[in-house]
Amino acid sequence: MKDKDAFEDRLFGLIGYMITSGRNLLDETPLYGPFRLVDAASRLIGLLEDEGMASDRLLSIRQQIDAGKHSVMSDADEFRGYLDRLVYGLVDRMGQ
Repeated sequence: MKDKDAFEDRLFGLIGYMITSGRNLLDETPLYGPFRLVDAASRLIGLLEDEGMASDRLLSIRQQIDAGKHSVMSDADEFRGYLDRLVYGLVDRMGQ
């Protein structure tokens, strides 16, 4: 690990994002919840990538997440289909 303190700071930031997202979801539109969860997954993979700890499988998942996560802002049905494809993609990658 490059710099343990810097990594912990970045993890703390991600945890802060997740906790404050949880609080904000009490007052936000329901579609923000799934968005924030997949965004947090992408951010976590990014942290691992920066530390040289992300496998090709994780990087592929992150790429798939980032390719469609903003569809939440345009079309709820499109976002639902995107989430379904993410789930199927995870299942396909299990055991790789």
